[in-house]
Amino acid sequence: ASIRHPTLYDRFGFVRSPGVLLVGPPGCGKTLLAKAIANESGINFISVKGPELLNMYVGESERAVRQVFQRARDSNPCVIFFDEIDALCPRRTAHDTGSTARVVNQLLTEMDGVDQTTTTSKRVYVMAATNRMDILDPAILRPGRLDKHIYVGLPNAQGRFDILRTITKV
Repeated sequence: ASIRHPTLYDRFGFVRSPGVLLVGPPGCGKTLLAKAIANESGINFISVKGPELLNMYVGESERAVRQVFQRARDSNPCVIFFDEIDALCPRRTAHDTGSTARVVNQLLTEMDGVDQTTTTSKRVYVMAATNRMDILDPAILRPGRLDKHIYVGLPNAQGRFDILRTITKV
């Protein structure tokens, strides 16, 4: 609702969430749901699999994260969708000072830079998906980041039938 009708949020004083985390088992439609939201809202969609951004060379993964957000700002309004975000943003430990910590820090910095006070036409939205919420770094789940969590479960038999009927247009 905040994408298509942001003035309703403003009128009633609701705070828009800059990020939504879709949680559920593999194959339940989290990625399809994110694409459908962007499509129905009529805005651009950038999909990134978490592991695709990881690079063995120092600084390259952080640069890749910056580039994704810059591409979204250049394509606004836009949804950035991080699939398998648990690979990109695992829980940091006190002893973790390597590339994982740098990538998590860069992602947090970029998410903090998403300005939800801009006009709707200039906005960047962040969505992510995981089937392992328990291994995510808690900082990514704090207010102002991925603070809205939606469980996407597997459809029942009737739901599967409806999906097949829609896909095959029968």
